[in-house]
Amino acid sequence: MKKYFNFLALICFLTCTDVLAQTKTNGSSFFTTDLNLNNGKTVKLTDLKGKVVLLDFWYRGCFPCLKATPDLMKLQQEFKNDLVIIGINDRDDKEDVTDYYAYKKNTFYVSTYKTSNHISNNLKITAFPTFIIINQKGEIVKTEVGFNKSSIRKIIKNLIKENSKS
Repeated sequence: MKKYFNFLALICFLTCTDVLAQTKTNGSSFFTTDLNLNNGKTVKLTDLKGKVVLLDFWYRGCFPCLKATPDLMKLQQEFKNDLVIIGINDRDDKEDVTDYYAYKKNTFYVSTYKTSNHISNNLKITAFPTFIIINQKGEIVKTEVGFNKSSIRKIIKNLIKENSKS
């Protein structure tokens, strides 16, 4: 059993390392990509400087992804003035994603749907959910595979606290 968990930890580490490397090498394209939001608008990550951004890479057939949704909605409500959550789903059709979030009464943005622009593939994200946290300066501070609510909340809270001091 211990070998199994060590193997999983190694896979998660390699996945996170690869995501960080991809965002740094493809940084300009990653941060300037138009994200088509579920409200009909588009946004670039560079437009969100001054806010903490949480990117949630998910798809509808992923049970852990769906299980995280209510907690993500609570985080968005808690930090509503300082946090922007964007759920990136480039695997499911727009109608499926829109229906799911209407059912859940989602409070954060959902982006990209199934299109020719596969952000998760470009970043080599192979495990879901994967979260990327970006600080107010537009820098990636954390990539996390799997949803650890307390860890993500703590990072967001600390980033907001640090920014309010400056």
